[in-house]
Amino acid sequence: MSVLPYVFHAAARPISVAEFADAVRATCPPRFPKARGIRPRHVGLAVSGGVDSMALAYLCAQLRREHPTIKISDNPVSTFRGIVVDHGLRAGSSEEARAVVAALQAMRIHSSVWTLNWGSEMLGGDGHPKDLPNLESAGRRLRYQRLGFVCSRDKMASLFLAHQEDDQYETVLMRLLQGHGSRGLRGMKKASDIPECEGIHGAYQSGYVDDQKQNYPFYSYSMRKRELKSLRQELRSSSSRQMPTEELLEVMARELERGSTAAESGDHDYGLEELGPLNPVKSLGGKNVEVEDGGVTVYRPFLEFSKDRLIATCLENKVTWWEDQTNHDASLTLRNAVRHLYKGHDLPKALQRPAILDLSRRCDRRAKAQEAAAHRLLSRAVIHEFAPNAGTAVVQFPHIKPPASKRETRSPQRRKARLSQQREIAGILIQKILALVSPEPQTPPLANLQNVIPRLFPSLASFSEAALATPAKAFNIAGVHLIPIESPKNPRPGEPSASAAAPRGQPLTSWYLSRTPYPSNLPLPRFRSPFSPIQSDESGDIQQSPWTKWLKWKLWDNRFWIRWTHRLPCRVFVQPFAKEHARPLRERLAPHDRARLAALLKRHAPGKVRYTLPAIYLERDLDLEDPYAGLSPDPAAPYPSGVPDIADMKLLALPTLGVRIPELDRWLEYQVRYRRVDRGTLETVGSFRRGPFVPAAAAKAKAKAKAKAGDSVPRQMGYGAKHRGRASAWRRGRQQTSSRAQQAL
Repeated sequence: MSVLPYVFHAAARPISVAEFADAVRATCPPRFPKARGIRPRHVGLAVSGGVDSMALAYLCAQLRREHPTIKISDNPVSTFRGIVVDHGLRAGSSEEARAVVAALQAMRIHSSVWTLNWGSEMLGGDGHPKDLPNLESAGRRLRYQRLGFVCSRDKMASLFLAHQEDDQYETVLMRLLQGHGSRGLRGMKKASDIPECEGIHGAYQSGYVDDQKQNYPFYSYSMRKRELKSLRQELRSSSSRQMPTEELLEVMARELERGSTAAESGDHDYGLEELGPLNPVKSLGGKNVEVEDGGVTVYRPFLEFSKDRLIATCLENKVTWWEDQTNHDASLTLRNAVRHLYKGHDLPKALQRPAILDLSRRCDRRAKAQEAAAHRLLSRAVIHEFAPNAGTAVVQFPHIKPPASKRETRSPQRRKARLSQQREIAGILIQKILALVSPEPQTPPLANLQNVIPRLFPSLASFSEAALATPAKAFNIAGVHLIPIESPKNPRPGEPSASAAAPRGQPLTSWYLSRTPYPSNLPLPRFRSPFSPIQSDESGDIQQSPWTKWLKWKLWDNRFWIRWTHRLPCRVFVQPFAKEHARPLRERLAPHDRARLAALLKRHAPGKVRYTLPAIYLERDLDLEDPYAGLSPDPAAPYPSGVPDIADMKLLALPTLGVRIPELDRWLEYQVRYRRVDRGTLETVGSFRRGPFVPAAAAKAKAKAKAKAGDSVPRQMGYGAKHRGRASAWRRGRQQTSSRAQQAL
């Protein structure tokens, strides 16, 4: 790697700071529009030392000087922080990384160097990373994991990457060669969650709950004292003259005092009630788990700029950059081979840069149109219940009318194309619903949902798929078990019919979504606390272990974030609730807790669903009155290998249900949260809390018409009665099919 000599690009012009600021604003919209981002926040820069990243660093430094109040996503920029990752693939890379840091420091960008640890397991002993067959993907994974760790540690929610137009061209060309569809040919997104960081708390779709518990959160939903004072003065000046001054001041003082008290006490609103029905039945005495959000978002503000313009920017402003010679080795990575292909050969016009980039933009427009159509369809769906503490949901999918216009009926090809388009939109909706419950990191592609669409949308089934469509049957997809629940065809008088969501004469079908039972041929999801041997004091007696530090958050089964601290003499495990421990757990509980446990399991985790819940186990069956009784100190005890038999363990708690055995608080404390769910999905989809299946105006008009016709329905029946009637009809239908659901579970 060496400093490139001066290269003259006559046709390229440098990128101005104003132009870059516009690109940043277009790339970094707010993630939480309802939050009031006042507190400045650091923004990360992934810098490799190449011309792209050095141009990014220079423009960010100038942006901070010329636009000090600019917002990146939700918060103003405090400073830009450079993150230099040394892959260690060639000699002298560490010295060059330090030189890059020195260049960034000259721009007043605080930076640090992080060297990748390839690990002996990945390299297979004494091998070299270059010998790996998947060098590109392995290096990408390690690089992003290091970037995510640094951003999480330094509380940075935004990370800038220097991918530019040429990189986009290479990405789309590679995906075209690999056979991707139109959604994959969109290329890289301008904004997306940081990849390859699953399980890193604070980086992967998490960190929001911890932020809201701070005295001064980055995402604030309350007003500061200074703003309250300003608002009070504004209200005084613009208040109505009809209200007496004393009464107005008294009301304002009371409201301002209430707001300031809430701000000082730290009683922050997490903003989760807007997501839909997240709370369980209050009579059970249970408290639902918190739902995570946040994480690191990567932004690519250079995707609309060519590499020539970045080179011109560095040359114009005398910015030094370094060229990585491994980028020219066509045999090293697939991207290098593609780069060598289009630079060294005259490709057909359809594969050249303008045509491929235009293809990417067309695919992006098509995908956005499909997303908009799926959003409209999602607004007609209904979530009857969503329980994060069990990872379950009850969903009613909307009815889609098949193409029936004269123009489409006369042309079989047009009808087939229209039906294919509707199936794609239905598939996108299924992806959004499955993401609420699925343990898979990624939702299944649309191609894998073709057998699912006719099950959930019978009107879109072809003639050969009629057996899949009716009658509705339980099935599995993406780690989710779906069970049909049918409401009665003929509801009671005064209750709405299913015609609003299903064709006349067909039952209203809802689906119960839960995690699929764990297969016996695969290992169970589990993790454990580190082993600590039993120590003795000076007299030789057993010394009780002190409270450990809070363990790092772990993502269990890709559904629940869990951490704990304890002072027990053996290891603590988290793995699924085992059937053989159900009876011993009940026997250890007090009588009122036994009834509560039975009600919670029946309400949130019926049948086999309860055996997909996380449970906290002790490695041995110790008496919590004195867990050290009968043990002897052994400081030289070896680290235990393997996992103890489930029969030898002791079940301590079901953390998501808030059930624990007595005396546990003396020895162990834990925290649990549900992984992030898409706010847009839960804000768009309907629910009984938001209203009935039909609009309120239509419900009132129908009730009024029946009252005029002498119907038995009361004249004043409106929104509330319609709402309750629909809910009770669904509940009766669920009760009638509960036995069948239990058998299927």
